[in-house]
Amino acid sequence: MFYDDGNCFACGHNNPIGLKLLFRLDEKGRSLATFVPPKEFQGFAGVLHGGIICTLLDEAMAWAMILNGYLGATASLKVKFRKPVPTGKTIKITGEIIKQRINSWFLISHIQDESGEVLAEAEGVFGAVSEIPYEKSGITPIDTRDY
Repeated sequence: MFYDDGNCFACGHNNPIGLKLLFRLDEKGRSLATFVPPKEFQGFAGVLHGGIICTLLDEAMAWAMILNGYLGATASLKVKFRKPVPTGKTIKITGEIIKQRINSWFLISHIQDESGEVLAEAEGVFGAVSEIPYEKSGITPIDTRDY
């Protein structure tokens, strides 16, 4: 059984070494978050490690499902690295549902710099694990917190 104990590396607020991402839902049903990658997550000097980039893209897709009322698990992930993602600068992460089937969802995500240029993008297939009733999840359909 899948459940959240607050220790997810990407979004868990109880994880002392986690990213602590906070996603919200926009008016188009996409997940959005901003993040300033610290130098501790670099690959080359000043450049975010590719594994962390993959994590950000994967998490954006997962949160697109969560914020639309479904819990999903990644079945496949394809990433395109367009340009280096810098550390120490604000980036925007977006996830979007493209196609929804009974147990299989197709999603996309991307990372943009402050000027809006796409630095990395992904497409993924997620298996729908369960529906999340909002009254039990603590998640509201539109999270109005600043990101």
